[in-house]
Amino acid sequence: MERREARTIAIGGSVVTVALLIAFVLLPFTRRLQLRAVELEATRASIRELRALVAGATGLDSAGAAADAALGVRGRRVIRARTSALAASALQSFLQDASDASRLLVTRLDVAPADSAGGHTLPASLAAQGDIYGLADFLGHLEHGPRVVHVERMMVQINSALRGAPDMLQVTITVRAPVILE
Repeated sequence: MERREARTIAIGGSVVTVALLIAFVLLPFTRRLQLRAVELEATRASIRELRALVAGATGLDSAGAAADAALGVRGRRVIRARTSALAASALQSFLQDASDASRLLVTRLDVAPADSAGGHTLPASLAAQGDIYGLADFLGHLEHGPRVVHVERMMVQINSALRGAPDMLQVTITVRAPVILE
């Protein structure tokens, strides 16, 4: 019986040893190999994609320029900028250009930076002098111009300082423009 028991213990020990080798050495090693193979394939796919993008960079640039031109022709766009200060500058430039094209004399133009808590809009205030036709033309520029601008408040008064020109108006307009910070 001793020999038989010794053989049983030897077989049991070798089975346990093989099971432990499989559980703690072979399976983790196989899993690591599979994970590395998956990571390697993902990296290769990324490299292929980047190579394709580099190869088609000029095509992408021209397609982007064409899309931007199409957007400019098609309609109004939201101001896009990297920072709030650049967006404020773009809005100020748009308002100044619109008032110049409308023959309004701007006396004050204030653009506040976008508030970080309240959303992504820029408030602006403009005070100008001009006639009723210039005001109508300016409002047309705001409505149909290349940038989206919402008029929040407008105050129009006859400019009593210019007594010889009864058709001159003092205009104060408060606008808000949506902004996308990139």
